[in-house]
Amino acid sequence: MSAALYIFLALLGFGFVIAIHELGHFLFAKWAGVRVEVFSIGFGPRLLTWKGGETEYSLSLLPFGGYVKMTGQEDMPQAPGAPAPAPDPRSYLTAHPGWKAAILLGGVLFNFLSSYILLIALAFYGYPVLRPVVGDVAETILTAKAQVVPSPAATVGLRAGDEIIAIDGEKVRSFEDLAASTISAGVRPVTLTVRRQGETVTLGPVAPIYDQVSGRPSLGIAPGRSSRVAEAGPGPLKAGERITSINGTAVPEGITGQDLVYRLQPLLGQPLQVQVTGPAGSRSETVVYGGMDGGLDATLGLPVRIAQVVPGGPAAEAGLQCGDLLMSVDGGVVTGSAQATGLLWGALQRGDQVTLRLRRSDGSDLTVLLTAREMAGRRRVGLALETVRVGLIDTLVPAIDGKPAAAAAAGLRPGQAIVALADGDPADERLQAYVVDQGKRVLLPLDEAMVTALRFQRKPGRLAALMGDRGQAAALSELAGTRIIATQGPDGQPGAPAPGLLQVETASGSARSVDVTVLGAQTAGFITALAPGDWVVGMTRTPQGQMALDVVRGAVGGAREVVLAGRTPGQRLFFDDIEMVPYQLEGPGEAISIANHATHTMIVKSFTFLVRFFQPPESGGLDATKSLQGPIGIFRELKARAERFGLDSYLTLVALIGLNLVLVNLLPIPITDGGQLVFLAIETAIGRPLPEIVRTVLGYLGLALVVGLMLFATVLDIGRLL
Repeated sequence: MSAALYIFLALLGFGFVIAIHELGHFLFAKWAGVRVEVFSIGFGPRLLTWKGGETEYSLSLLPFGGYVKMTGQEDMPQAPGAPAPAPDPRSYLTAHPGWKAAILLGGVLFNFLSSYILLIALAFYGYPVLRPVVGDVAETILTAKAQVVPSPAATVGLRAGDEIIAIDGEKVRSFEDLAASTISAGVRPVTLTVRRQGETVTLGPVAPIYDQVSGRPSLGIAPGRSSRVAEAGPGPLKAGERITSINGTAVPEGITGQDLVYRLQPLLGQPLQVQVTGPAGSRSETVVYGGMDGGLDATLGLPVRIAQVVPGGPAAEAGLQCGDLLMSVDGGVVTGSAQATGLLWGALQRGDQVTLRLRRSDGSDLTVLLTAREMAGRRRVGLALETVRVGLIDTLVPAIDGKPAAAAAAGLRPGQAIVALADGDPADERLQAYVVDQGKRVLLPLDEAMVTALRFQRKPGRLAALMGDRGQAAALSELAGTRIIATQGPDGQPGAPAPGLLQVETASGSARSVDVTVLGAQTAGFITALAPGDWVVGMTRTPQGQMALDVVRGAVGGAREVVLAGRTPGQRLFFDDIEMVPYQLEGPGEAISIANHATHTMIVKSFTFLVRFFQPPESGGLDATKSLQGPIGIFRELKARAERFGLDSYLTLVALIGLNLVLVNLLPIPITDGGQLVFLAIETAIGRPLPEIVRTVLGYLGLALVVGLMLFATVLDIGRLL
């Protein structure tokens, strides 16, 4: 029933903005004395129809449009040669040009006024916003040319927890304001005004960079997540509750979800005394925090290694290398990558220095003292960690809960290698692995072009995907977890079905061929570096930081299946992605400012964004496939607002859709109000109607453009839905 209610609210929101628009046309037509024959909301099969005076009113199934049919006025183009409507004193055609313009503008005027009034009312009630607080700062951004560059936020010194209060002197009230201003700036440098720990700081100027992932100019920051529990595994805490204190220490009000996890992660697997508040009130509970994955890694008993060392960071300066195994942090034994990250975070919350004990690939131990520095908005030592789930197992580690670790219990020993993992249910705590004996690790270096080629996957277009085309899998995904049976290079050595193919066998025993000709001129060298019997486990980094193919060579016999029975040492907790909070007005007049700002953003700025769809990324362009939403996308957003964030957030989106409808209807496209206004202006200037053939051709072109854009956006919506 609740799902049906939210669907109904989404339909009602659509219907409202359309009904208001058509009501504007209707009332101005009546005021001008023009006969209105039909007043319809929606398209498709009619649900309700009734006659009121001279007008037929109807409500149709699909609330994605509507129309007012006036005597003598046709929104749709007429076929060439069709007879002209008979003159009628109450016809739209005989109305004064001023009244015609008023009728055409009536719809957008009503949309504008209804949205403006609704926004002012919401501002006094508590305008819902996503606070412009920095949750995370990205160290790098992937550009349109697939280059990894430092993010503008990291370059300018933004920190997690900073509240951005202005950009180029323009007040920022929400993260949406910040995003719109960033897109509007394009590649033009901007200056940020930030509130940091009670002080106001000015940063910049710094230019946004086009981000290939989001398809738009970006500063490289993520909004602050909510500190409210969105999903909880088995345990005392429930979804919708908020942690207000941990072991007697109050959690600051307004803390981001990222910062809350930063405080909780060092306590992974430990019993905590927490105070929580929620719909049922406040209470005290004892909970063992299990992280976001339930702490599974911390019970597997697999080693943790350094996956990446940031150049120029403290870890790099101390000589740490990719592939080094992390054994302890400030004396705390490492039991998994999540727990190790928590140990690091906890140490850096206590001070600037942390002692790490590591094990090199030659078996030697190394102890280093690192002094952290601020990097990408947090105190860091400049390394990334990963649990060795595939590859050579140099050592085993204990479980976080003191019980036997899953790897040791399954009979896994140092010197063996996990060459593949079986696909499984992410909620299943068992890890199904394939293990080989007596192999040695070999790293085959890859240059940047080879890495890109191996990772590349031919993705089908949106329409092709809807028709069932799955594209072509990346060569790396086809190779990972397989044993090389035979190789054949471009010269056609025997043993494989065709030049440039690798004949492989999966850990479960099925054979297939993998095409590596995507490597071009480097195909032969890549194939020559592999040997029959090699197990390809994936891609990793060499100690020097170069990307390499991770290979287990010389294994005896085939792979055998081993099940690692992990367990959850604590309660799994996920926090809401975003949270809308009421904006606090500085004075009554700010309600007008909020409505003015929303109007300017949705009409003026959005118009400039349309131009960006035709500009290259280097000039601040936008990727339409990642930015445009059609009726389905808007419908889903309306439903999500009502369901997740409440009536105020839902009404805010309704108001913004109304303002967006103003922009769309004023575009000078035939069959829109703006296009009809252009026709009216031309006809008034020349003193006669446009030739019928001109109106017809332009009308059909406009219809084709609008329908084409609608179909394009709808295909994008369906693709995202799938």
